[in-house]
Amino acid sequence: MHYLSNLQRITCLLCCFFSVYTQAYNDDNSIAINTFTAIYEGQYDLFIPEHQEGEKLPVYIVLPGRVGKRNYGHFRNSLLFPALSKRKGIIFSPRISWIRPDIEDLHNIITDFISVARNTYAIDQQQITLIGYSMGADQATLLAQDKGFLFSSVILMATNLNITQKITPPLYIIHSPLDRYFPIKKVHKNITHAEALGCSITFIRAEGKHDHPPTEYISELREAAQLIKK
Repeated sequence: MHYLSNLQRITCLLCCFFSVYTQAYNDDNSIAINTFTAIYEGQYDLFIPEHQEGEKLPVYIVLPGRVGKRNYGHFRNSLLFPALSKRKGIIFSPRISWIRPDIEDLHNIITDFISVARNTYAIDQQQITLIGYSMGADQATLLAQDKGFLFSSVILMATNLNITQKITPPLYIIHSPLDRYFPIKKVHKNITHAEALGCSITFIRAEGKHDHPPTEYISELREAAQLIKK
C-alpha cells in the first residue's frame, strides 16, 4: 500500500477542503471529518459508541502490533471491547500499525485524527490514551517520545520498554512474569532507567498470564483504564 508524502498530504488536504466546501457544507466539523476520510479512506478502523448528545467521550488510539488485517477485528472484539466497555470511548486504530509501518506515516495519521477528533466529536480532552501491545507498544513508545503532548496517558502491554528519553504523559506498563520474549527482570531494569529519565510509571503485574493471546490482559487493561479515569 502506498502512503502519502507530506507534500501529497497537504495538496490532497487542500483539494478535499475546497471540494467539500463547494458542496455547501457549512458545518466546519463536517468539513474536517470529510476531509480526513477522503485522505485516509480505508486506512483505519474507527469505533464510536452510542452516547448522549454532548457527552464527553475518552479516546483510545490503539496500536496492536502485527496482528494483520484479518485479525484486528478479533483483537478489538476480544480485548478492547471487554476491557474498555465501561469507559465507553472512541477507539481508533490505523491499519498501517497492523503491519510493520513507516513510523512517519503512522505518526501523521494519528496526529491528523486527533486534530479532527478534537474539532468533530465531544471528547474528553484529558482522556486521550495511546495503547500499544507487543510490537505496537514499541511503536507507541516512539510516538509518545516524539509527540507526547498529544496524549494524556500511555498504556504499554507486553513490551521491553525501550525508552531513550522522557515521556511526558504518565505510563501504565502491563507485563507478565511469564512473558516469553521480554523477561520481567529486564523490564523492571528498563522501568528504573525510564524513571531516571523523568517518566511517571505505574506497573501492573499480569500474574499468571502469558504474553499471548492478547485476551490474557483483559483485566489488567481494564484496571489501567480505571486508574487513568481517576
